[in-house]
Amino acid sequence: MWKHILSSIGIGGVEIDTALPKMTYQRGDKIEGKVLINGGQASEPIETLIVSLHVQMDKVREDSDFSYIDKELKEIVIPIQRDIKPKENITIPFSLEIDLEHPPTNDKNKTFLKTTAVIPQAVDPSDQDELIILTTE
Repeated sequence: MWKHILSSIGIGGVEIDTALPKMTYQRGDKIEGKVLINGGQASEPIETLIVSLHVQMDKVREDSDFSYIDKELKEIVIPIQRDIKPKENITIPFSLEIDLEHPPTNDKNKTFLKTTAVIPQAVDPSDQDELIILTTE
């Protein structure tokens, strides 16, 4: 019982890691990756995985105390609908295409790939990887 309670608040729960073959891409490239799901101390139901591409733009705004804007550009939802057993390891492949208009990485723009596992009535484990996006030549 304690394992289920601790898992629901993120202690000893499911962990995820997004594995990518490289961290540098060009506009129009396809990101082919894998989400590694590692079971925690108790069985937990995962409904979906959400993999999303975000750009963080550095902009001065008079109406905000923050100097950057985080904008989601693309999202894929992968249905899982299964229990992850304690210490079980599974791998889920995914593919996400970078738009030709995607802002290139520079001192004002950064790109992140965010992955979240949706677990009902628990803290959703997540992973974030910074990518470098180059302009197409």
